[in-house]
Amino acid sequence: MAPFTVMVLGAGLQVGTPDPGGPTAIEQALIEHACTLTLTRAAEGAEHQQCLSAQLLSLRADFGRDLSRLSGPERRTLDSVCSKIREARGREAYLECLGAQLVVLRNRRNRANPAPSEAAAAPPPPDVSVPSVSPPPPARQASASSSGLWIGAALLTLMVVAGAVVLTLKARRPPRRCRVCGEDASASGDLCQKCRHDAAEAVRLAAAERADRQRAQQEEQRRLNEREEEQRLQKTRQEEEAPLLLQEEARQRLKDARQREDEKAASQASLDAAALQEMSDPYAVLGVPRGASTEDIRAAYQQARLKYDPDQVTHLSAEVQEHYKAKAQEVDRAHQKLSE
Repeated sequence: MAPFTVMVLGAGLQVGTPDPGGPTAIEQALIEHACTLTLTRAAEGAEHQQCLSAQLLSLRADFGRDLSRLSGPERRTLDSVCSKIREARGREAYLECLGAQLVVLRNRRNRANPAPSEAAAAPPPPDVSVPSVSPPPPARQASASSSGLWIGAALLTLMVVAGAVVLTLKARRPPRRCRVCGEDASASGDLCQKCRHDAAEAVRLAAAERADRQRAQQEEQRRLNEREEEQRLQKTRQEEEAPLLLQEEARQRLKDARQREDEKAASQASLDAAALQEMSDPYAVLGVPRGASTEDIRAAYQQARLKYDPDQVTHLSAEVQEHYKAKAQEVDRAHQKLSE
């Protein structure tokens, strides 16, 4: 892009009167950059100055002094395109970007405003010492063509030789042997037909064995899932039946308790009847047989009186004292009845 920019800037001079005065800062930077790309380091003095003058005339003829003929959108386009390049790559890349964008603007204006037919009679542009990009001399072209032919012939020769070498090596290659049984193998692979068939059969059997093993695993997994499902259902039934079992146990315990209470009540009733009978029979209270003598009744009375003497249990609870007192009174009543 840079040589093309220099060519257009140097050769595309427009007809008109350029603005007078020396170059501004941006103009000086642009024309110096263009001439630096065009001329070598040894080209100095008048030739360099002539290049600078030609570049300045071309730049002002197209865009005015200090690029004053650029419109607002064009300036914004230049800034948006080249500012990032300046920040990233430096001043020289920025100037190269500006030159390229100015060439694009010049070409766009030339297409939009083509020159009138009288432009053909315009005077030729001033002679500027800019290296022309002309085609190479015929001799150089002929030399390049000859070199290309020699290179093509050499490459063709190398390809033919390589093909011959490959064919020779292929013809000299020993016959392929089976790596299992050592018999003559086919053109492709390192197994003979029989060994290849055996290998395929082994692969088939291995695949069938894997399939059987997989089916067995699936069947085992199915049985395991069924067993787990059965256990889960049984646990669910147990959980559902647990409240009923608890209720049945509670009813049985209540029934047993009532039965025990009934038995206890019956036993207590029998005891109460025996006690009542004992209390009504004075012989039973004193513990003497019927028809006992007066001396035996008096002796039994004295013995029972000593046994149930309330003074013996004064240190015990009131309930025990009350019991002894009642027994002593009962002994006294029995002795009184028998004495009568």
